[in-house]
Amino acid sequence: MSPPRSAMNAPERGHGAAPARPRLPSIRPLFQETGLIPAVRKPEQLDKALAAHGKIVYLLCGEPENIGDLMQRTVAAGKLVIVNIDLLGGLSRDNYALHYLERRGVSGIISTHGETLRQAQALGLYVIQRTFLLDSGAMDNICHQIKNSSVDALEVLPAIAAPKLVARAKALSLETVLVGGGLISSLREVQDLLSQGLLAVSVSDPQLWIP
Repeated sequence: MSPPRSAMNAPERGHGAAPARPRLPSIRPLFQETGLIPAVRKPEQLDKALAAHGKIVYLLCGEPENIGDLMQRTVAAGKLVIVNIDLLGGLSRDNYALHYLERRGVSGIISTHGETLRQAQALGLYVIQRTFLLDSGAMDNICHQIKNSSVDALEVLPAIAAPKLVARAKALSLETVLVGGGLISSLREVQDLLSQGLLAVSVSDPQLWIP
């Protein structure tokens, strides 16, 4: 196991608290192996997501009463569970919520909020920053973020715009893992996006989740 991830900018933990978890291996091979990531928007969709190919499942739903069960079922199926904390009900994005999720088996956090990602990173969790590629100004801002960020991956929405960022990142010799999400309606679109340099694409339509 590699050394612990740096806890720079992390909030102080109380006296006697358990140490931060060791840093996980690079997420790049997991994205490459998975390709199409099931993004679960309703708890009743989880079984189909767990039957899908690949090692990663996104949870875009949940609340304190069921999120633990959803994560435990995902882990028991041999999948890596990554939660979009911005979309959970009944939980804030603070360090208490992150500890709550960590104790229940989460491996990674998706968020648009930098402070939440920094706190999750200090706990040794995978961190995926969600961002929106809307115009050339957004492109410049995202490239600046990539240069100055230590997140494990950047998820770009909508996915159909993400290849433009892939080309720009290559031109700047940036090595950040790029994932696409949103507005996917066919497996052909997924295949096209992967062929254009994205490591994976998150898809919320269960009809596209391949066993």
